[in-house]
Amino acid sequence: MKGIVSFYEKPGCKGNARQKVQLKELGYVVQSVDMISKKWEQESLTKFFQGESPHQFVNQRAPIVTSGELDPSDLSEGDLLEQMVNNPILIKRPLLFFRGKFGVGFDSELAAELLGDLTPDTECKSTDVCE
Repeated sequence: MKGIVSFYEKPGCKGNARQKVQLKELGYVVQSVDMISKKWEQESLTKFFQGESPHQFVNQRAPIVTSGELDPSDLSEGDLLEQMVNNPILIKRPLLFFRGKFGVGFDSELAAELLGDLTPDTECKSTDVCE
């Protein structure tokens, strides 16, 4: 066992399921956390962002973004962070935590460190029903 990875996901997301398989095949224990129903606080969420703007970590496939109801670029960092806390589907996923390190997305530095030479599964498939 290489260690325990906390994997914050949207339950039922097929892309997240494939990503967890990749980690498990490499010898990690994956602790799945439902990031949609989790009660977030701004302080805990910003740890994953590591000082970067929340604008970099928006789930562009979130229904309120794709419908045009919300344009994240129109919001200040503080307002966007508040939106993410109240509506976690807006957060790019997965969120990862491993041995004191945080990452957002399977294209993050932390994901690359965990996967080594393995190519990360970062793309949604046409058959995936995700948001």
